[in-house]
Amino acid sequence: MAQPGTGHGAGPGAPLTDEARRLLDALPTASLLFDAEGRILHVNPSAERLTGFPAADLIARGLDLILAPRGSAPDPLQDGDQEFPATGADGTSFWACLTTVPLPGSACRVGQILNVTGRREAEGALALSRQREALGLLTNSVAHEFNNFLQILIGYIDGLKRRLGDRQEPFIQRAISRSADATERAAILTRQLLAYSRRIAPEVRAVDLDAIVAELAGRLAPDLPPGIRLVVSATPGLPRAISNPTQIEFALRHLVANACEAMPSGGTLTLSTFRVDPGDRAMQQPDEGIVGIAVADTGQGMSPEMLARALAPFQTSREAGRGAGLAIVHGLMKRQNGTITLDSRPAEGTQVRLSFPAAPDRTLH
Repeated sequence: MAQPGTGHGAGPGAPLTDEARRLLDALPTASLLFDAEGRILHVNPSAERLTGFPAADLIARGLDLILAPRGSAPDPLQDGDQEFPATGADGTSFWACLTTVPLPGSACRVGQILNVTGRREAEGALALSRQREALGLLTNSVAHEFNNFLQILIGYIDGLKRRLGDRQEPFIQRAISRSADATERAAILTRQLLAYSRRIAPEVRAVDLDAIVAELAGRLAPDLPPGIRLVVSATPGLPRAISNPTQIEFALRHLVANACEAMPSGGTLTLSTFRVDPGDRAMQQPDEGIVGIAVADTGQGMSPEMLARALAPFQTSREAGRGAGLAIVHGLMKRQNGTITLDSRPAEGTQVRLSFPAAPDRTLH
């Protein structure tokens, strides 16, 4: 149980003179005084501002008051930096770093808490960039080699079609059809991987997203797994998007495949378009507004932890090695000045939104 106290005052027996207390309170960094048991004795105003909690509450409840759910509490008696997920009084989450040192001539320790969210996010962004760079180099090499083998298979399948196309045996017809379908899907995957690995921006132009969605839905509907219902929702008067139609189709195929795998027992797959009013500063052409495509499913959804890492290469809730899809979609979107956002809840489903700059009116004629 923490020592009681009020305001910025220390608990009973705190080894702080009035001058030392004024010095601690004047520090611009969140600072605290701990006793020999690790209980908080004193809290300066900077710590109140950082956490949003009054000193009396922190003294009464300790650092558990700001510890985020499922986080590991720091030990005030331990030397060195200790980072932990924290939550302020207003519900804002941030990463905190606690450092404590012994107070000379006393069994107490003085500690400081820093908000290191910016640094952790920068480190995470750098690590993610390196992962994507490595994925790009790997996929470029593998895709080229795979494409060489694929061309051989395509050639032999075409030869079998010419020689056996008129044979009526069900097995032969089924084998030829499925082999041709498999090689077509493999060719699409190869083009997706090569598109992801290239660093050059694709050629973009004004495209009709509703038309792209309707055409793709018509091709995909017959091949959807049993139990999955496809719903297509258009947006009347939707402006055209500045994008690359081929890469949009690649991205949508990835997302549809992910959605189907998230609904092994069936569900609803929704392809819809949307519009964001002009003035949004998220894009390089905010004056024209934003248009996009949303892919939603009613499947298993993702946990908050998985959602936070979903765009990183090789992150997946399925078997190992299946997690490059969203990273590839993210790469395709970045190369055409688009963005990808995800919203998911466990057992409720996932929605992925692909956003593009809207085309200026002058490009529509």
